[in-house]
Amino acid sequence: MNEKKLSLLMAGMKLFAQKGYHQTSIQEIANEAGVSKGAFYIYFQSKEDFITTVFSHFYTQIKEKMSEVDEKNQPPRENLANQIAVLTEYIASYKDLITMHLRENISIGKNTDKIIQEMKLQNFYWMKEKITAIYGSTLDDLLIDTIIQLEGLINGYFKWMVIDNIHIDKNEIGPFIIRRLDEIVQGMLEKEEKPLLSSANVPNTYRYEQQLNHVALDDVIAEVCKKLNDLDMDAGKKGQLQKVVETIMDEAEKEEPSPIIIQGLLAHFSAIPMLQLESKQLAQIFNVELLN
Repeated sequence: MNEKKLSLLMAGMKLFAQKGYHQTSIQEIANEAGVSKGAFYIYFQSKEDFITTVFSHFYTQIKEKMSEVDEKNQPPRENLANQIAVLTEYIASYKDLITMHLRENISIGKNTDKIIQEMKLQNFYWMKEKITAIYGSTLDDLLIDTIIQLEGLINGYFKWMVIDNIHIDKNEIGPFIIRRLDEIVQGMLEKEEKPLLSSANVPNTYRYEQQLNHVALDDVIAEVCKKLNDLDMDAGKKGQLQKVVETIMDEAEKEEPSPIIIQGLLAHFSAIPMLQLESKQLAQIFNVELLN
């Protein structure tokens, strides 16, 4: 990301935490970043566009780091511990953004609300995937309760970090939480607990796993479009790549997208270093292999 644009993002997060979103002006953000108000509008159309970019940047950074952990193919417990470490590091780094969100707890705009909802969905399916990888099918109807309790453990410590400025060692919190989760699961199984919540009780948005692919697809495509705009290349070539994006979205709307077509389309992206991560993510979503 452009250095000035990143400087504006960091300045805005700091001011939002101190004064609140609505009480912070664009001029104040520009002053804090050491740039002119005109420079702000080079990168952002409005303050709503700015806060949407802030959340998107935060979300994208976390996802990329979590994907890097997954690519190491570690045992399930070690994988989860290391991903909790990644989250802990980002919570510590982005306290300003989280403080603002907790303090104001209001709808800032449709785009920002959409990103936050996507984060909630991704978080749910991330925990579901990790719990299933560790415990297999032994939990059966207790899976939703286990997800909620894991979420409570993680969020409980994160709130202490953000609200009370407590330092927690990122390398210790993951193994500690997993040991507590083992005890919770063991206790529920030994006592043959009946579930408080099952998949039938949760909203449809969380009930169907295909929702994850739709959310992920929209998010990855948005990142591709963003990077295409930043690419320094011939306008004709850039236009062709944008047409590829449109064709991928059209194919995704079909009841059964063609793997061959998707592979051919992704070949346009995989050859561009800046788009290799998104190429892998799209290949995973459509369950195809990238062509060499």
